[in-house]
Amino acid sequence: MSPQADRDLTSLIRRARMKFCNEAKEDLVNVLNNFKDLKPDISNFTFGDGINKNCLTLDGTIPIHYKGGNYHIPVILYFLDNHPYMGPHCYVKPTQNMRIKPSKVVDSAGRIYLPYLSEWQYPNYDTAGLLQVITISFQEKCPVYTVVSPANNSSSNNNHSTSQQPPYPCSNPTPNAYPSVSPPYPSVDPPYPTVEHPSNLMPQPNVGGFPAPTHYQPVPPPYPSVERSSISANPTALSTGYGYSNSTIQPTHIRASLLSAVEDKIRQKVRNKIEIPFAELQSVDANLRDLHSGKQKLREMMESITRDQQELDRILGVYTSKKEEFEKALKTTEASGSDLILKMLLMHKSLYINKFCDVMFNLGQSLKRGSINLQTYLKHVRQLSHQQFQHRLLMQKCRERAHLPI
Repeated sequence: MSPQADRDLTSLIRRARMKFCNEAKEDLVNVLNNFKDLKPDISNFTFGDGINKNCLTLDGTIPIHYKGGNYHIPVILYFLDNHPYMGPHCYVKPTQNMRIKPSKVVDSAGRIYLPYLSEWQYPNYDTAGLLQVITISFQEKCPVYTVVSPANNSSSNNNHSTSQQPPYPCSNPTPNAYPSVSPPYPSVDPPYPTVEHPSNLMPQPNVGGFPAPTHYQPVPPPYPSVERSSISANPTALSTGYGYSNSTIQPTHIRASLLSAVEDKIRQKVRNKIEIPFAELQSVDANLRDLHSGKQKLREMMESITRDQQELDRILGVYTSKKEEFEKALKTTEASGSDLILKMLLMHKSLYINKFCDVMFNLGQSLKRGSINLQTYLKHVRQLSHQQFQHRLLMQKCRERAHLPI
């Protein structure tokens, strides 16, 4: 999806006031990446109780493979504000030259009914899986057929021809198995009750919604696909209500019709059996992809944690080595500091002792000169002698501690 388309989708989601914007956007992006013919828009939708509301829609066509040909069926999906936790409302949206063929999957108003919708449970079910189931259902039973315009009918009557426009979709012509016999049934679908213009069936932007049907319309029995090249070759057979005579019905035609009916019944049974398992398989595949993505993310996280652990181990080793160096340096500093202090203390005490000698000498000189009396001289000598004794005793202990000669 291009950046511009992503911005437009985000803007539409905000305009629709959806409650779960991220989940809804993820679901719709997955749909738009797989179904390129669907376009998002905002349209008015009328509920069964008459309430109108602007809803996000996906409008366009889905491709199917039907009877050997590839066709595009017009559909429209209405998403409520609680999407994807509530499934969308799905409708077939026929064009002007189409009519809806009611079945147990599509009613006369075009609404689509599937077990996938009634059993919707997010995140096991998503819109992309729903469209795949719808595609399978439409490939088994086409929901629309074409109609002949009034102008074409007038021209056909004037030319006395019974050929009609083939139903939609139609496959490539195949060789006629019975070229000389007129086909037992018309190659168009049996007539249905009068169908109004498609604009009355499908809501257009800013128009009312769909009626809530109460039952399914009856399904017409299947008819074999027979070429119409021999219709005009046998004008005598145009006498019944369908335009063919009962005399042209051969046992082989009845057998082909019965085989087609039985084949359709069996195909319908098989489809009903595999529809839900197929959807569950799609959900399992999506969960498996999520698990693989989660596994890759966990592996990346583990590798990142391993790298961080290795870096922490390296830093721890550097820290341990530096710590050991600091401890060794600290021990060396303590030892050298103690020795230095002791040596400084010894020198200091030696200076003190020399100072005492100088003071004693000066006191003796002062006594001789008569500057001091004898009592003062004896007092100072006694004090100095006491201090000198203490300093010598401390010096002796310091020498013993420093392992120096006494």
